[in-house]
Amino acid sequence: MREIALYIHVPFCIQKCRYCDFVSYPYLQPESISDYFKVLTQELQIRTENDKLQNVVLKSIYFGGGTPSLVSPEILNDFLLLLRQNFRFSESIEITVEANPGTLNSKKIREFAHLGVNRLSIGIQSFQNRFLSFLGRAYREKEVHNLLTELIDTGLFLNWSFDLMYGLPFQTFSDWKKEMEHLLMYQPPHFSLYNLTLSHQVPLRIFLKKHLALFPGQDWEASIYRWTQQILRKYGYRRYEISNFAKPGYECLHNLTYWRNQEYLGLGVSSSSYLGGIRMRNASTLSHYQKRIKNCQSPVVTKDILNLKQKLAEEMILALRTSEGVETEKLFKTYPESLVQEKLIQLEDFAQSHFIHEREGRWILTSRGTLIANQLFLEILD
Repeated sequence: MREIALYIHVPFCIQKCRYCDFVSYPYLQPESISDYFKVLTQELQIRTENDKLQNVVLKSIYFGGGTPSLVSPEILNDFLLLLRQNFRFSESIEITVEANPGTLNSKKIREFAHLGVNRLSIGIQSFQNRFLSFLGRAYREKEVHNLLTELIDTGLFLNWSFDLMYGLPFQTFSDWKKEMEHLLMYQPPHFSLYNLTLSHQVPLRIFLKKHLALFPGQDWEASIYRWTQQILRKYGYRRYEISNFAKPGYECLHNLTYWRNQEYLGLGVSSSSYLGGIRMRNASTLSHYQKRIKNCQSPVVTKDILNLKQKLAEEMILALRTSEGVETEKLFKTYPESLVQEKLIQLEDFAQSHFIHEREGRWILTSRGTLIANQLFLEILD
């Protein structure tokens, strides 16, 4: 039976963070979310037909954003029921809702759990008010602690995650040590670690250009990343992807679908899909997305059909992000031998520089390699 993952983009936030380049809009009134889910319902019908998804099994559902925890339990329940009517659910399905402090309390946590949501991913970024203010987050440290305490006290979610950000202006090792102390106090089963990356269209990009000296720099970020890995390893966390750490058995099934280059359907404005070897992307503005759906058109505006060389490079890059690495035997089974041999020469060159090592037929990034992973990936794409 064909299994896929499902991503649903919920593009509403209390306020736009200063570093965020995801498609999101201010949450002004409850009707905006209910109206949006009506359009999502129409898209589901269109995509199921167009992409021939009538008999697939969902192995994971991920509500991302934006701030999906703004969605009411009633709306979420109706949409999950609709999904059950259209697809089979895997017996071990993972259903994740992204949440931000200030939008979730113990009542809503209980209601989400009752609906079948079995994983929460909480966007914390920092436990320190001055960094939260700088990033433009809509909550403060007290709300972070309140949410995590309520979540743990309910005892309803064994599988949950939060993320922290490093590389912020004026951030010192002492500041980062405080963040890690809070992490180890709560010990989430899963943890994501991101350095501050600013695209050209976000407000903080202007600040970066004017005040570059206030940011810690790449050497500092590399030392923080290495130190954090060492600490997390002592507490039973395993790095299973460049930015993601988990206790055994708590790896994010949905994200593993991406990194294993497996199929997924994306619903909602700006969502991406990968089905039948074709990469697709929905309209990137809410007005354009809604207009296409209301005209009974698919919201997909771009389709990329990769050639074998592109597919091979993409699969290798995704696999190298993970601790599973690139499996040589699988490549030879899937792609022409000449293409694989060409890429293996690249991996051998990386290995000589100690960026990659080979173990039992798999090529895996070393700790040193993770620090320059994007440079290595660009070389693989050439």
